[in-house]
Amino acid sequence: MPTKAETVLYQDRKWIYEEIVDRVPPFRWLPPVYDVLAQLLLVEAIGIIGFLYFEMPLTSAIYGTLVILYTVVWSAGCLYVIPWLRRLRDPTNEEEKRVLRDYKDRLLLDRKYELAAGIALFGGIWIFIFYNPILLEEYLGTGFGNPILMALLAVLVWDVSYRLGLSLVTTLFAARRSISLSRAARRRRGLEYTAYSEVRTLKYLDSVNLYWAASAVLLLPLASITPLLLYGMGAFLTAVLFLSGSSLLAMERVPWFPPDVESILYNERFAYVALCEKDQPHVTPVIFVYDGKYLYFGISLASAKYRKIKKNPNIAVLVDLRDSKNVMNNRAVMLRGKAMILGEITPLGLFRLYLYGLWMLRVRSLFSKKYPRYMKYYDTQVSDLPLAWQNKPFVSRVMVRVEPEKITYWREAKPQILRV
Repeated sequence: MPTKAETVLYQDRKWIYEEIVDRVPPFRWLPPVYDVLAQLLLVEAIGIIGFLYFEMPLTSAIYGTLVILYTVVWSAGCLYVIPWLRRLRDPTNEEEKRVLRDYKDRLLLDRKYELAAGIALFGGIWIFIFYNPILLEEYLGTGFGNPILMALLAVLVWDVSYRLGLSLVTTLFAARRSISLSRAARRRRGLEYTAYSEVRTLKYLDSVNLYWAASAVLLLPLASITPLLLYGMGAFLTAVLFLSGSSLLAMERVPWFPPDVESILYNERFAYVALCEKDQPHVTPVIFVYDGKYLYFGISLASAKYRKIKKNPNIAVLVDLRDSKNVMNNRAVMLRGKAMILGEITPLGLFRLYLYGLWMLRVRSLFSKKYPRYMKYYDTQVSDLPLAWQNKPFVSRVMVRVEPEKITYWREAKPQILRV
């Protein structure tokens, strides 16, 4: 766990952008969401005044508006990053804990990376402006050389440079974090793991990096005025998309549960599904597969399980490992959460099929590998079976996906609730 001093630092630490905004009236008096709107209105008002006063060409107003819109759209994404980073909890695996602590320290406690990236981009853009005065004169109109207007231009260039630099830095650190976390996860032992809610938060952070890359598309019209700027923007977008994609792929390789739990979910062959309808419990055995994140089992459209899940998706699934010689060596995992039915021919079912169709093919392959004789028999002996038992997707059977919300693990008759 972080020390008390580190916790205070994590809670109080803000990026340079946040600190500046929080110190300037009227932003310091407004909630974060209204900060973003106030920035848009204020900066756009200043831009319009400058456009009218210095008689700039219309293209300057369009480019300036796009730049201001980019900074505001970027700031909207920033509202989520710091709170999510602060909420990240430490894994029980020491190696994974070090990876996440290093990631948070670099983003929350060390300013040199964001400053270095912002200054490098600012210097590069300003050098380009210095060596292209004719281009600058064309877009600034009669205001070219005015110290106030040049100062405002410098602030705007820094604003853009800082945001582009921070986007690149956060994406680079995210890719480094995800690859290191994925490697550490493959060396887990016992009940060591990173809770899957934290894995999900890290993926959300990666999605913000993609959002920042998408927002930079607003700068493409301005960058297109010269090949050099356009190539630079293309390189930036390529780097962010490549690093974000690498990070997301690496996070897909991080298991959701500790090894002791996963060994039971992967290897045991029967589970017990508990449902409830009108306060009446219902428990049945099923065969199942586990794909590293969710547990799946098939049900008939004519079964009581189908009817009960439709009315109440809350579900509990127990998978146990029994030792007939030593009762104290029995182990079990109970997952409680929500059930989702996949494969229904309904508007919602077809939408889910669109989202999870390829995943369902993979799950069916897992069933074929885990239960080859069962799948072969129910696929071939169709005429000898009642319709409810026939293995016909969409026609007689559907698939249920269980998303865990609570996990309980038993070993030596001692229950242990695992954090999700």
